[in-house]
Amino acid sequence: MREPPRITEEDLRACLQDQYDLSPITLTFLPLGHDYDAGIYRVEGEQGTVYALKVTTRSLYEPRCLVPRYLNDQGIASVVAPIPTRSSALWAQLSDWTVIVYPWISGESSLTGMTDEQWKQVGTIFQRIHQVMLPPGGFASLRKETFDPTEYVRWVRAFETQHAHAQGGGASQRALRSAWVAHQSTIHTVVTSLEKLAAVLQSRPLSCVICHADLHARNLIRNRADQVFVIDWDEVMLAPKERDFIFVRPPHADAFFQGYGQEEIDWVALTYFLWERVVQDLIECTHNVCFRDDWGEESRAEAVQLLDVILAEDRGHIDAAYQASAHLPRDLTVHSGKGS
Repeated sequence: MREPPRITEEDLRACLQDQYDLSPITLTFLPLGHDYDAGIYRVEGEQGTVYALKVTTRSLYEPRCLVPRYLNDQGIASVVAPIPTRSSALWAQLSDWTVIVYPWISGESSLTGMTDEQWKQVGTIFQRIHQVMLPPGGFASLRKETFDPTEYVRWVRAFETQHAHAQGGGASQRALRSAWVAHQSTIHTVVTSLEKLAAVLQSRPLSCVICHADLHARNLIRNRADQVFVIDWDEVMLAPKERDFIFVRPPHADAFFQGYGQEEIDWVALTYFLWERVVQDLIECTHNVCFRDDWGEESRAEAVQLLDVILAEDRGHIDAAYQASAHLPRDLTVHSGKGS
């Protein structure tokens, strides 16, 4: 369930006119995505051209706009980049909101339905992206992977100590705390695995490339001509290439690597990224249920259900992490607690 952002249509129309010289005929909110700090609109201009409008209250992370624009300008047309404002900026400010306009790509972006040929295209696209050198001077605020899980570990342990066994709260908050306790051994495995692999990765030099860092099927639009376009660069960073492989899994992994090329995989890095994704999802889900005042009970209940999915050992990122860990040296292998 998604509610429209708390921003008036009148204000959005005025911003588009002033900043983009765009007079919308239609401005339609689309209840898409899982980012509850953002909203997506379909905008049709006077000349019939259609745009995607994104508004967000998240802190402005400039590379989310600068990097896709740069990659597109390097000739990677499959990267969907922001449209400049009248002053050549890649975003506009509207009170507490950041406003970004993109070309509209008509197509599908569901988690299922990608064909092997489309995954092969994605592999080819990211083989090119990972070869692109940064411009002279780079991008000042572009994050770089440090393999430091300190904040994740601190957050999880603080919640477990201060909140997991607390009393009171709404039904969804009580349900989340019960689920946390029920999955406690799995959560401990996630945290200890992350720390163990981080220590290894911090001790050796690693080659970093431009990574989308959230490469899943919802961030890939497939049009009617079966062309694939990459959207949503909110998490872009410099990291080992494996950061973009965490959603590349059977049965489509072979097709992806046909396009990408059979690069040697750093299994320590890939396993770390898979465990990291679990703890990121765990923290976000818990925060949304227990600490967001702007969420209703229905949204909180949906998030509690998601927690059980996140921490299921027989599917998702946890199962993928166990599968990846099978490629690690024996002294680094993380064993599942299933069946014990």
